[in-house]
Amino acid sequence: MSQKLERLGEDAALTEEREREFDDWVRGRLSDWSTDEIRALDRWLLEESQFEFVTSVRRAWMRKSLEEPAA
Repeated sequence: MSQKLERLGEDAALTEEREREFDDWVRGRLSDWSTDEIRALDRWLLEESQFEFVTSVRRAWMRKSLEEPAA
């Protein structure tokens, strides 16, 4: 039983690592985009039911909005 729990923990850690890597990749791809452009992409993804990308795009949007000076 403990081996199964250890393996489950390893699988979860691997999944979290892949998620972070994907978030970093998305953030890099959107780094030259404005927050408005990223939000438009977010809306488009929702309209197209591309939900698997929404979380990473929203994280990129949130980080970008923190980096941009207030208008």
